[in-house]
Amino acid sequence: MEETYMELLVYLGILLVIAAVISLVLSFLGTVLVGALRLLPVVFVALAIAVFVRWYRDRH
Repeated sequence: MEETYMELLVYLGILLVIAAVISLVLSFLGTVLVGALRLLPVVFVALAIAVFVRWYRDRH
């Protein structure tokens, strides 16, 4: 009977470790995504400038 409780505790510990790792990975991905979204206006402005420069050169 005690072996069953020990196995249950081991499985519970393994599940907690896996949950912690998944949580850390999702947190890291969230941080990267927020950083990427913060850079989005800069990328948009640079892309708009590049498009307008190409459009200007094609017209002249």
